[in-house]
Amino acid sequence: MNGNGTGILVFIFQALLALFAFFVTAPMTLNAISLFGVQKEFAEEMIKLGVVKEKDVRNMQPKKQVIGVVISLIVIGALCYSCYRTAPMGYICGGVPLLAGIWKYRHILEKNNLTVQRFKNTYKDCMNVKKYNDYVRKQF
Repeated sequence: MNGNGTGILVFIFQALLALFAFFVTAPMTLNAISLFGVQKEFAEEMIKLGVVKEKDVRNMQPKKQVIGVVISLIVIGALCYSCYRTAPMGYICGGVPLLAGIWKYRHILEKNNLTVQRFKNTYKDCMNVKKYNDYVRKQF
């Protein structure tokens, strides 16, 4: 391949790296962190309100946390490896979009409608829907 073809391939790869960092790595990592913080606190609050049973939360929350951490580590590893292989521009093309993605998706770490939706999806088969809907109407 001539020099122009190689340059275009490098450009495309760096663009894909930036998109991967912004749209995949940042939100996935923040979601994994959220499992240990806001989602855990929300589940504890739902136990106190009688929406879910403590047994159900103890069975499901650790599984979600382990899966979230494993997937996030794989994704972060893939990003780091790609950045390393295309250094020095890889660090810029992967790092800057990652930081921008973390800034954009930081609301994942807050108690909001997204937390409510994730809780509903996780515990839909074992929760008291009436109490849950009453809580959502009052709080959100």
